[in-house]
Amino acid sequence: MTASEDERSATARRLANWGNEAGPAFAKARDPARLATAVVTLHRRVDEVLATTIEGHGVRVACARGCSYCCNLRVQVQPYEAFTLAAWLRKNFSAERLAQVLGRLKANVARTRELGEEQRKRANIACALLGEDGACSAYEARPAQCRRYHSTDLAPCKAFHATHDEAIEAAMHQAVAHNADVIITQGRHAVRAAGLDDASVDMNEALLEALENPKAWRRWKDGKKPFVGRQER
Repeated sequence: MTASEDERSATARRLANWGNEAGPAFAKARDPARLATAVVTLHRRVDEVLATTIEGHGVRVACARGCSYCCNLRVQVQPYEAFTLAAWLRKNFSAERLAQVLGRLKANVARTRELGEEQRKRANIACALLGEDGACSAYEARPAQCRRYHSTDLAPCKAFHATHDEAIEAAMHQAVAHNADVIITQGRHAVRAAGLDDASVDMNEALLEALENPKAWRRWKDGKKPFVGRQER
């Protein structure tokens, strides 16, 4: 279905507005409160452009609460998302619940390192934040890549989860994925312009270190790479 003129105009405005907004939003990200505001705004803009594009193109998204095939895939995040998510968990999770998450993160990191890069692509490792009901326990604070990911058909999701056949492609709508990527990329450009690291890293490794190692935050706000031994791309 072709997007309406109104949808194209609305999406173009959102993309342009965030392009102008991102720089000032992340300019003072070395302050934890300012960083949290910037990341929340980034995620809000991703959600907004997704909603506008989905509506304008008449996309029928097959994803629903409890459908967690993609929650077993490897997720890449930027450092600013890891620090903000860590702060959200500390604020919203009890000590017992946070300890459970830390245990799962450590297990996931160990398993990922054991498998190696290529084998990890063909393995199901449940996200440390995935609840027993198949829903994200930190949905409000989930990273941009989790927000961006969607499918118009569950069949390839189920098939890849079962076989890890790399010939199987997720049924993502091209315009929806592209517009979300533009918002994410503009955020990364703004972070780099502020002299801060924006390199992608495995979420388990980043979140574990953000929660356990205060030096990671200090390294990042000093313009250095925050996560020791991280896997970049």
